[in-house]
Amino acid sequence: MNRVFVTGCLLLLCLGARAQRRILLLDSDTHKPIKEVSVATGNEPVATSNAKGIVSLSMPFDTIRFTHVNYSSEKLYQKEVGDTVYLFPKEHMLPEVTVRELPPKVKARLKGWVAQAAAEGAAMAPKGVASFDLASMMDRRKRRDKKHLKKAKEVLEKWDRKKTE
Repeated sequence: MNRVFVTGCLLLLCLGARAQRRILLLDSDTHKPIKEVSVATGNEPVATSNAKGIVSLSMPFDTIRFTHVNYSSEKLYQKEVGDTVYLFPKEHMLPEVTVRELPPKVKARLKGWVAQAAAEGAAMAPKGVASFDLASMMDRRKRRDKKHLKKAKEVLEKWDRKKTE
């Protein structure tokens, strides 16, 4: 009696348990996971991929469709779907651009503006030997690196003196 009861319980558990299928979605160029891919079986969306590009499906399917804004849609049959599916990025074509030469008057104005800006920049540049820069005074790494460089030069000079002796 107990064997029949245990066998019946195991049979019900096996029927109730569904096999979950995990599919990894990757970019075909970079081989990086793609998040937020919409997965649909038939006409109904079933799941969305997580940040690691993984989708878990608990229902059986005949065909499955993967869609994403930046990738071409893929429709596959169950036998074609493996553990990993690669999606191809969409090509975004820009309209044709025409480049023309500037009229001579506009070129002359631009040259004048550039010359004026250069003159103003030169006038604003610090004059003299030293200039004041608060950011470089506060930079600890620069001072530390100067000390390390000085010590390294001293050590190298000692080695050079030892070699010549």
